[in-house]
Amino acid sequence: MAHDLTDAPDLVTLFREHVAARPDAEAVAFLADPSDLAGGLVRWSYARLDREARIRAAWLREHLPPGSRVLLLHPSGLEFVAAFVGCLYAGMIAVPAPLPGGQRHQRKRLAAIAHDAGTGAVLTTATDLAEVREWAAELPDATIPVVAGDLLGAGDPENWRPLPMDRSTTAVLQYTSGSTGDPKGVVLQHDHILVNTAAATSALAFGGRVGGWLPHFHDMGLFTQIVWPLLLGGSTVLMAPAAFVRRPIRWLRMIDAYGVGCSFAPNFAFELCTRRVGDEDLAGLDLSRWHLAGCGSEPINPRALRAFSDKFAAAGFRPEAVTACYGMAETTVYISGHADAPLTTRRVDLDALARGEFTPAVEGRVSREIVACGRPQDAYDVRIVDPETGQELPDGRMGEIWLRGRSISPGYWQRDDSAAVFDAVTSSGDGGYLRTGDLGVFYDGEVYVHGRLKDLIIVHGRNVYPQDIEHELRAQHPELGRTGVVFAGPGTVPGDDGSAVVVTHEVAGVPDDRLPALAAEIRHTVGREFGISVATVALVKPGTVLRTTSGKIRRSAMRDLFHEGRLASLHQDPR
Repeated sequence: MAHDLTDAPDLVTLFREHVAARPDAEAVAFLADPSDLAGGLVRWSYARLDREARIRAAWLREHLPPGSRVLLLHPSGLEFVAAFVGCLYAGMIAVPAPLPGGQRHQRKRLAAIAHDAGTGAVLTTATDLAEVREWAAELPDATIPVVAGDLLGAGDPENWRPLPMDRSTTAVLQYTSGSTGDPKGVVLQHDHILVNTAAATSALAFGGRVGGWLPHFHDMGLFTQIVWPLLLGGSTVLMAPAAFVRRPIRWLRMIDAYGVGCSFAPNFAFELCTRRVGDEDLAGLDLSRWHLAGCGSEPINPRALRAFSDKFAAAGFRPEAVTACYGMAETTVYISGHADAPLTTRRVDLDALARGEFTPAVEGRVSREIVACGRPQDAYDVRIVDPETGQELPDGRMGEIWLRGRSISPGYWQRDDSAAVFDAVTSSGDGGYLRTGDLGVFYDGEVYVHGRLKDLIIVHGRNVYPQDIEHELRAQHPELGRTGVVFAGPGTVPGDDGSAVVVTHEVAGVPDDRLPALAAEIRHTVGREFGISVATVALVKPGTVLRTTSGKIRRSAMRDLFHEGRLASLHQDPR
């Protein structure tokens, strides 16, 4: 009996049914040389991926008991996919994470993940084995075995035997982009992944060939580029993130060359393509088969998506392909977003927004355009809740987004305090909700997400959303770069009562003698448009603003850098 996402007993059973049904069909491919679209692609069939996974699973079963956590430290490519599927086959819990790298912060965070997960083994590649073993030798438990999966080739896949498992079996620990010393591993069971994949792929009309460059250890990259297509029996084409960042046109050429229909990316990727892909690159480019251009993982700028659609219309790209999505690791990945519909936005009054009201803007008033992230699926009960009182709010009122549904994790790995986040109760006694920490509103049946609760700034009793200030500054001051961070003061003004903000922003190509005047103009704009004072303006060089591995701005880390006096500025006023 063939299964589907709704009735499969577990992930392994469903995947191996695809192996049996179409062993020679392409499962996954990696563009090892993005400059050579014809010869640079390495392909694995379902039978080959199954064999590679069984080799790794047999080794894991021989050395570890079922349920052990296996840290996956790989560059983008086929080896990660084999290691991930191998963990599922072996009944292990996969823990995807970035390679150690050379930065102290990154190595410390990875060590914290390894400790928190209680790692039993580390899988990597032969190329990265020395680097990973050097990092592992620094761990308190330096005896954790570190093995290169591609050096296990002599292993016998026939030594693998299926394990008893079901939908309640834990499959993945997905670590969120948290602080160095406090990593949080989201526990995902087979059921969470199957239910979330079913809801997402149905709503997004997800299918056909998939592809992208997102990091495999990030939830959007792991699920949209690897797990979803493999569970559907489809195929996926992968590319390294660095290849995209160096030359964004490579992503688009990959989509064209291999007939990719579904590819996801954060907002900045669409913006980067618009800026750095020249008109001469459009010649011969065909994006007409790209029917799902999913955008999520960070605040979505509607102007950036429209600019992308306008520029690449000449290459056959359809505006309705752009799909704004909302998701998070705690819900597996997907929450809302619908395909084949025009991008929906609302321009709302900023003063009303400061009072928590989602009021359409009128002419002459300061406003902000916000993107809708679709109608939430039936897979979720969604509430907008006052984060202080727990009271449910009506449509049109801004509050914290609370969710309840089968694809939501039961909590963070080995955390006793998960109930406050994963089992929240409204003031009316309705319980079992996930507190997302995201601010949002229902309007005309769609959900609009507007920042993080922890980033909200309250000035003289008014809600100030930092992304609104950042957006307005870039709109009024073209000299500013594309990245800035606004956060709460008091900054460096003696005697400040805290009712002020700090503005940090990247600038490029601005003469030194122009910076003091630009800082003064920034102060004036914030005061005029938002009615609040600015404690400090810090203008910094491009690349200073910190981002997570998925491209999100690390607002809290930037705030800490500033308040600790460690933010290197081209100009800071006051000093």
